[in-house]
Amino acid sequence: MWQKIKEFSAKDPLIFTVIIAVIIVGAGFATVQTMHLTSSAKFCKTCHPKEDVGVRGEYYTWKRGVHSEANVSCLECHGAPGIKGYLHAHVIVGMKSLYHEIFTPEEDVVKHLTEYASTVEGAEYATSMEACSFCHSDAANEDMRRNRVIKVLGEFRGMDEVYMPEYREEYGRNDVFTEGVSAGVEPNHALHMEAGLSCMNCHLGLGHAGDRFHRPKMETCFKCHDDVRETAAVPSNDDCATCHVSQKGIQEGTYTKGVEGDRWYMADLDCSDCHESAFVRPNTDTCVACHDESYAEIMVDIQKSFKEQLPAAQQLRDEMMVARKGVSEGQRDIANELIYVVRVIERDGSAGVHNPEYLDAMFERVQELKVAFDNYVEPVEAEEAHTPMVAAHTEEAEEEAPAEEAAGPVNSEELMSIIEGLEVLDLAERYVPDPTKPAVQFEHKDHAEKLACATCHEDPEAGLLKFEPGEVKGTKNAFHEELCIKCHKEMKVKKSCSTCHKK
Repeated sequence: MWQKIKEFSAKDPLIFTVIIAVIIVGAGFATVQTMHLTSSAKFCKTCHPKEDVGVRGEYYTWKRGVHSEANVSCLECHGAPGIKGYLHAHVIVGMKSLYHEIFTPEEDVVKHLTEYASTVEGAEYATSMEACSFCHSDAANEDMRRNRVIKVLGEFRGMDEVYMPEYREEYGRNDVFTEGVSAGVEPNHALHMEAGLSCMNCHLGLGHAGDRFHRPKMETCFKCHDDVRETAAVPSNDDCATCHVSQKGIQEGTYTKGVEGDRWYMADLDCSDCHESAFVRPNTDTCVACHDESYAEIMVDIQKSFKEQLPAAQQLRDEMMVARKGVSEGQRDIANELIYVVRVIERDGSAGVHNPEYLDAMFERVQELKVAFDNYVEPVEAEEAHTPMVAAHTEEAEEEAPAEEAAGPVNSEELMSIIEGLEVLDLAERYVPDPTKPAVQFEHKDHAEKLACATCHEDPEAGLLKFEPGEVKGTKNAFHEELCIKCHKEMKVKKSCSTCHKK
């Protein structure tokens, strides 16, 4: 046979060369296509098919996580960036895995997979920490792109096309080493890495826990800090605000960009005043231990309102995570801001109690951003030559626009005269024999200048209210339920306790 091939090549070398070239190109093409096919997460499902959390359910848990939504597939995390890392993960490790699937007893395979998922050492062996920094750090991404061959013959992994900062900005994420995280607990990633920790020391189980957003547990932080406390400068376990930056910022009414709010009147309390321990959330019994039963009712009402608003905000977040793909940069930024605000709301962890009015403002901001996204119009810069004409038309329109007539008084002079001497009312003197909060000094005249007297009064001249207050005690009273809070909600006026119950 070899003699015949030799004779053929000598007889017609051109045709022989073409045939060899076709064979080489065909084999190369088939190899590349095979590599593409076997690089997909669906191919990994062949050996990890279970629809459950745990060993053999890795595809299922990945599909449920946020990484799958960002098209971060198996080989992105299980292979180092660059063509060398890809070939090692796909060919060498892949062949080893195939060997074990065929020849290794199932119980031994399960043992190894369990170790990879449940121990830091196993996770570090199975996962590339460089892949984490490649997609979460501008400097690391730039360094690896400068010093490695990232791809050859096309894109084999999504990370091949990850360029920073464009990639993280597309998803509205911060550089974890220079900017930190953007909501919730804010550890210093750079310091942790300098201390010799890897991503898996804190984020063990990130990819396959079965959660959409899997976050480190506080127990992990405390255990590690306690282990190194004598040799490293780590925060005290009682120094909550060092890491829980967003919770403190929410209490101050200043944390979330684009949302203005007031400081919560309980912001001066220490965390330990309400949290018996770091692992126990306060409940209504916590409130009653220091206050009367009305405070328990306040907590229930706040958390009920929060839980009623949260699903709609989460649904909009999920819609934006899909809608932001393929839109303009300006529209994408609006979507990412909406996602960010919902992330802050979720990660506060108090169901509204840390600052109910500020969290209500965040829910309102989510709705505003949805409207802004739907009605977004790409800005168009006017040509410089036309600018004076536009300005002239604007000035002309302003001159021609008729002046609006000033609105008349809300109430008649006769009704306003009744208020003389009753400009400010101490409601405790009239209705609250044993107040548990600072008595409300009702700005009677101020309200009458903005609202019709009939808003509150059945008979304004006689001073009769629309309801019989009776004895006011706790939060379940007519003022709260029928008048003040109800009206404040409708008018979108501040409704925190300290708005009216001023010290």
